[in-house]
Amino acid sequence: MFVVRTSGRSAAVDDDRRGFSLLGRSQVSGLALARPVTTGVRSRAVLELQQNYGGLRLRALVGGEFVPGEGDRLAWRVRFWETVRSTPQQGLLRGALLPGLPEGLDHAAVAGLHTDLSSGALPAGRLVIDRAGYDQESSPVLFATAAELLLHVLLAGTFGSPAEPVIRSWVTTGRIPSALPGVDFQA
Repeated sequence: MFVVRTSGRSAAVDDDRRGFSLLGRSQVSGLALARPVTTGVRSRAVLELQQNYGGLRLRALVGGEFVPGEGDRLAWRVRFWETVRSTPQQGLLRGALLPGLPEGLDHAAVAGLHTDLSSGALPAGRLVIDRAGYDQESSPVLFATAAELLLHVLLAGTFGSPAEPVIRSWVTTGRIPSALPGVDFQA
């Protein structure tokens, strides 16, 4: 696990947190055009973001998996609401979160992936977001950012790039780098 902090933002990344599993049948899924890849391994991660805004401490936790595949499609799925536990769980950063992805935050997570999914620049394979945690101050904007950052973290893990520079960029600037982590695309 690694944590990056400034006075206004914090982020933490870990391999997995099963206590935040989303097991429900409610989900959004689809296929996106993608680029064939030559290498890569399965990658799973959980990411928690915290941002101070106007006296509030906004938080979002998302997790998932990317598995590279053959062909020119990326199958993606975001699971919603139902959880293994309805009791608060310790997040990656200080404080507890409720497992789940409730209405409003669910659509934000999908929206956070939309630009990358629509670009046709992602590698072929399977992307699943199946972990989430929230609290009363969670915001849709931060969940969208968390989903997009998680995608970058998963791709970094799949293709052997470090995830910390992407996380450090968001924590220090509030922006996500536009370039995807080093992906070995087929020629």
